[in-house]
Amino acid sequence: MEGSQSTVIRATFHLPFEIAIEILSRLPVKSLLRFKSVCKTWYALIKTPSFISKHLLTQSTLNSTSLLVTTCWYDDKTQKYAMSLLSNDGFSGPIDFPFLTPKNYHSISGSTEGTCFRVVGICNGLVCISLSRFGFPLILCNPSTRQFQEIPGAEWNWVDENNYVYRVSYGFGFHPSANDYKVVRIVLYLNTMFEENIQADLYVMSTGTWTKIDVNKLSLFFGVMNELWEYDNMVRIDGGSASAVLNGVFYWPARVGPNVLSTDHLVVMSFNMGNEVFRKIRTPECFDGTWDDIYWQFTELDDKLALVVSRQESGFDVWVLNENESSWTNQIKGVSLPRIASDMRNGEDGESTVVGGRNNGELLVAEQNVSGDMKLFSYDTKTRQTKDLCFGHVRYESCLYLYPGTLLPVMQANEVVLY
Repeated sequence: MEGSQSTVIRATFHLPFEIAIEILSRLPVKSLLRFKSVCKTWYALIKTPSFISKHLLTQSTLNSTSLLVTTCWYDDKTQKYAMSLLSNDGFSGPIDFPFLTPKNYHSISGSTEGTCFRVVGICNGLVCISLSRFGFPLILCNPSTRQFQEIPGAEWNWVDENNYVYRVSYGFGFHPSANDYKVVRIVLYLNTMFEENIQADLYVMSTGTWTKIDVNKLSLFFGVMNELWEYDNMVRIDGGSASAVLNGVFYWPARVGPNVLSTDHLVVMSFNMGNEVFRKIRTPECFDGTWDDIYWQFTELDDKLALVVSRQESGFDVWVLNENESSWTNQIKGVSLPRIASDMRNGEDGESTVVGGRNNGELLVAEQNVSGDMKLFSYDTKTRQTKDLCFGHVRYESCLYLYPGTLLPVMQANEVVLY
């Protein structure tokens, strides 16, 4: 057996080095981590920033994405979390990250009060996670390599005990022109007089520092102050994290109304990581005031921002934001997810969700019934054809995220130049 392995290795080294790199860049991270033990040459190659960049870009071209599956459940009145990767080869098994164990919260955050698990964002295979409803601590991890590290300095130094945190929204992504990763954190809070306010800060990976965003750049959130010294038409971001990150810009669903419980009208909020400017973008014409039965989410489709709008009765539409960000194009209309996935329902009630978009213009859709059976398939937005991808068994309460495997090192990812 050893002689056979040596023959394969010698044969591989007879290939031109460029071809060997091309072959290795097409392999999944799981295989490359094993191949680091083949020889010193491969060990050194797989660790280099140039190869990591090459691998990430090649995998993106091949649309080689997996799913990140996060699950929350209660065992003996203790809240527990699990994280796994799902690909065509099946589940990776639970990833043994210490921060997923409740007993370790105290050692990481200094307190177990308000603990929770929330995926802040996923970018190039790096996952940012919040461990409390207060917005810190924040963890950056790579599920493919099992590396993780707490983002330093995430504690607030600008909110005191007189303020109640109502909602924390995040964005985590890559800024192409700076070749850097950033986290934006936006906090809507109430003070003891029940007055609303918003503050935000920005983390830059290359410097490892947080900076408070200029209050003047947050003025877009507040609308106009009335005679009662209250803000009319205040913008409130919905959800815990940016639904999409494209070309260094975060996008969130948001609503504008005179109070916290209002659903006056819906808008899209964006934040440019470069100039640190917030923008308010109008929603498509389908938001005609009857949005109570609408589920909407953002994804990237053919390098453009796409908005998937699902209605209870009429299926889903896909709207694409035009380059000037002032109008939308209705690319898909009236696709019924239950009809697409009807072959696996088996008479049981279930739920169909669009997980996200792929670079080739396909949508990834998950169908899950109450028994935990899940079917994944792709929907080609051009040909309107579907294709089964893989089959698994997960808990019904699980959350699914598109996940591109990567070798990117945690906290030093900015050293890898992404062309």
